[in-house]
Amino acid sequence: MKWFGNSCRRHRRSLCLLASGLLSEPERAGIENHLAACADCRSYFNQLKAMTVPLTGWEKHFAHIEANPAVQARLAKAIASVGRPESIHPFTPKKVLLECWQQLIWPSRHIWAGLAAVWILILAVNVSMQDRSQATMAKTAPSPEMIMTWRQQERLLAELVGPDEMRTAMPPKPFSPRPSSERRFETLTT
Repeated sequence: MKWFGNSCRRHRRSLCLLASGLLSEPERAGIENHLAACADCRSYFNQLKAMTVPLTGWEKHFAHIEANPAVQARLAKAIASVGRPESIHPFTPKKVLLECWQQLIWPSRHIWAGLAAVWILILAVNVSMQDRSQATMAKTAPSPEMIMTWRQQERLLAELVGPDEMRTAMPPKPFSPRPSSERRFETLTT
């Protein structure tokens, strides 16, 4: 079959139906023309035919076998229970969790285990990389000696600066974004 061009892939279903003898007449002519032209599809069709020929008359070979009454009763009960609702609340949390487990986690449990290992590794690295000295300094209150030293340094600075040189602090200007052309003009004029 031509996998690169993907031209034969669309004929696979029709080849299966042709091998089992279920393909309609209008489609049969087109598939037979394709089989005449494509050697890969012809070999695929021959393989299908070799598998389906022994199965074509299966009902004739098993006609003498009958199910016992217990199997028939169980089959009838299963068919009758398909139409009935299971309960008033079909979506209980237990059923939802079980379904999630069966459909999402269990089939890819190796992937989830790998992700959990990576998460644990990242957590361990984050915990080991924390700077403990800064964390402990932020948590502890300053000692009385530190407060006393800070006040002494503050008095010394006030003496050095003096009352004449003390200036009142200017309030900060509010930031307002301006176009770059106005800023450029302002820098040229100052």
